[in-house]
Amino acid sequence: MQGDLREKTQKIVTIILQTAGYEVEAADEHFNLSAIGDDDSYVVLISDDPEEIETFCHLTFRLRIGGQTEVCKKILVTFTGVGGTASDCVRWGEAEIARYAGEAALARIFGRRLVFDESRPAIRQEEQARSAIRHLPVKISERDAAILSGTTRGKVRCRFVPYWCCHCTSTGSQSVMNRKVSFEGEQHRGVNAINGTEIEMSLQDAVDTMMPDDCEVLTAKIPREEVEESVVSRMIKNLTQRVRFKKEEGDTVFYQEETLKPKKENINAEVALVYVPFWQIEARNRVVEVNAFTGEVMGVPSDEGVEIF
Repeated sequence: MQGDLREKTQKIVTIILQTAGYEVEAADEHFNLSAIGDDDSYVVLISDDPEEIETFCHLTFRLRIGGQTEVCKKILVTFTGVGGTASDCVRWGEAEIARYAGEAALARIFGRRLVFDESRPAIRQEEQARSAIRHLPVKISERDAAILSGTTRGKVRCRFVPYWCCHCTSTGSQSVMNRKVSFEGEQHRGVNAINGTEIEMSLQDAVDTMMPDDCEVLTAKIPREEVEESVVSRMIKNLTQRVRFKKEEGDTVFYQEETLKPKKENINAEVALVYVPFWQIEARNRVVEVNAFTGEVMGVPSDEGVEIF
């Protein structure tokens, strides 16, 4: 999770916990926030990093007050659904943040204390993660995928592969010798969060509906920050222009060449994790993958564990 997103999320979570009556402090090892209440306490991790999440879920945090020691409850705030699991770890995604932030706002307006409603039925961990995943819809049926693959149909399974969906925009211009060079630009692309391959993708096509049953959800390996840096660098490279200027002074003609590029601060990159569905068809002597959203037969495997012939 990039620094800016983590910082904004931490501020919102702090407000939620403070409104619920907890004394909240920032931390920098294993978790981001500690929240101490009259009857219980929490530690909070805000992260999309699988390794951080796995460590947090399997650690036990204890708080000593006076001569008594109590085990802290754990809240994991993540927007990807990846990582480890633990019975004492509560996950907050976009839905939970929206719910509690709204309830906290009303509580503050009316001078009430926010109460976490633990009477609502618990959602099994795998169902919670699945419902929170943003993905492209399945538009190609299993039967049509088999036809498109050109194989004698074998074992077929649906796999949701994580992609970083990138929307990058650039603004601004530069004037040199009465000539104005524009740096306006926009690009959309999806970067496979496992092997770095790219496809065309727009966040507008993604949905938040439940995924089909019996599908496999893969885990992202390439961090958001790496993809965001790559997207910005590519935008700068694409908009960089080598411009020749002509200037006349008496009987002399001067030519001047300059390389102009956009400023990094004028480029905005929005990167979100979106899962892309693939039908994987195992024939007798080969494996074929078909993009279940576009119907494209893939020439490169969607992850590192598949070999396509």
